[in-house]
Amino acid sequence: MIQLRIPFLVISLLLTGCQVTPDDARNKPAAFQMHSNRSSQQLSECIYNAWSTTAVIAKDETSHIEKTEQVTSVYTWEDSMFADIYSRGKGSEVKFYKTFEMGDSVQSDRLSLLKACL
Repeated sequence: MIQLRIPFLVISLLLTGCQVTPDDARNKPAAFQMHSNRSSQQLSECIYNAWSTTAVIAKDETSHIEKTEQVTSVYTWEDSMFADIYSRGKGSEVKFYKTFEMGDSVQSDRLSLLKACL
């Protein structure tokens, strides 16, 4: 039984080593950045709802929203991708980051859903 767990442990450690924290990701340029005429609340709710059920991932119950005074962040699966939304005048600005290299279909799916909310 222990021998069966070792490969899974090794794979998990290797994958974890490739993931950075959201704060580390924010220290690099965003993968996507755009202005929106929607308020930060409208935009964050749209992204959250879109990311919670997608064509690629039937139901993602790990998506969540975190708010501070300056930014509203929408996170998806294990914080592997997230969007920071800032209030800008009557609209908002969104920055899309990834902390882990996901498959192209998942990343493209999440980014296209974000863009649809703009």
